[in-house]
Amino acid sequence: MRASTYVHASRTSRVITRWRGMGAILAVAFYSLFFAAHQQLQDTPIYVRDAVIFGAETQTVFRSLTASRMDDHRSISAEHPAFILLHHAPAQLLIRGWEYLGQDNNRARKHGIALLTCLAGALIVVMVYHAMLWNCVASLRAILLAMACGAGPCLWLTAPLPEVWIFAGLGVATLAAVSARGSLAPWWLHTLVATYAMSCFVGSIIPVILFAIARCAHDSTQQQRFTPQPLLIALAAVTLTFGLANLQRIIYPLSAPLPPSLLTWKIQEAPWSANRENAGRVAREVFLSNLVAPSSVATEPDSGFGNRRRVILPEASWSRLDLQKGIGAAWFLLLALAFAGLVWRAQLDPFSLGIVAIIVWNIAVLPWYATPDRLLLFACLWTPAVVIATGLGLERSLDHWPKIKFPITILLAAFVAAQITKNWMFIQDVINQVRL
Repeated sequence: MRASTYVHASRTSRVITRWRGMGAILAVAFYSLFFAAHQQLQDTPIYVRDAVIFGAETQTVFRSLTASRMDDHRSISAEHPAFILLHHAPAQLLIRGWEYLGQDNNRARKHGIALLTCLAGALIVVMVYHAMLWNCVASLRAILLAMACGAGPCLWLTAPLPEVWIFAGLGVATLAAVSARGSLAPWWLHTLVATYAMSCFVGSIIPVILFAIARCAHDSTQQQRFTPQPLLIALAAVTLTFGLANLQRIIYPLSAPLPPSLLTWKIQEAPWSANRENAGRVAREVFLSNLVAPSSVATEPDSGFGNRRRVILPEASWSRLDLQKGIGAAWFLLLALAFAGLVWRAQLDPFSLGIVAIIVWNIAVLPWYATPDRLLLFACLWTPAVVIATGLGLERSLDHWPKIKFPITILLAAFVAAQITKNWMFIQDVINQVRL
């Protein structure tokens, strides 16, 4: 096997001193961006009925987080086993804070939930940045790719909405960032992050296991002996998650009941199939549409609400790649270069192999998440992994071909600038359609 050209975070201290405050700058910038989108959405019907935007269950989550402890919380299903326990109290505290600042109860409830979801979206951007930084991706390219992640329609549209999946995405992104630190992060931090990820979405148990295996392989190689600690941490996190799930049913007695056993857990049928005929759709949903928005959206009548309408993604427009306009083509060029480097890097680096495994897992279970017209809401689960993988592979390719570092960095910066412009126009189109 070739000698590794990858410098692990545990072998250098330079990664700690590079642009230390950039994470905070990214957090403030993207929190402001997401909260500005919320302010444009706060007077729309998303708080009084579901499925207004791409089938999002905005009213369901909003009511559950703003209701009292003894109210009915069964609308949040058991696949989010301890979501209410972890987020209801912070939401109530933020609502009280807005009321203290002089907002009426209705406005305070909207701002309180939006503050929580927008903060989760901003932290996803920070976690993506730190995951790449701890894997020795150049600071400028790590910043640009983190910005691309935050400016994608996936986060930009989901963060202002009261939705569960933004927190599930935060769990996966934080898990990746902490796993990138490896042994430099204390064991209890690995445990807490894995527990949070699985508490928000039980399907995150697969990324937890994959990252635990990757860390176990890396630590065993470093210490020249088998090191089971990462696997034991994952087991402890699973145990703690189900303990928190049972605790939620005690504190919030009207939560959705847990299944009697894992064998009786009802898994919904996939509404479509990720077969060869749908290969293009799968690739588009995982690698493109979560980062580059389509040209337009459409509306359709909302049955049961008179003349009310809801915003949908027309298949004809959503499936158009718009390569002739350059934005999608630029991203595919960056992906191609990144995947070439990722093949080299994954042979030597267990963390890169873990990121690839998570992307493959999401591709395999993509039909189980939702119908294609709703997948944008679930893209928080795989978009951080796609962006991190792009950063790792791109850095390895640029190390192999150093003469193209400058032009590729310029291309990446131009892509981010064009992406922000295009996606901002998409968000404004969605907001205008919701207001009609």
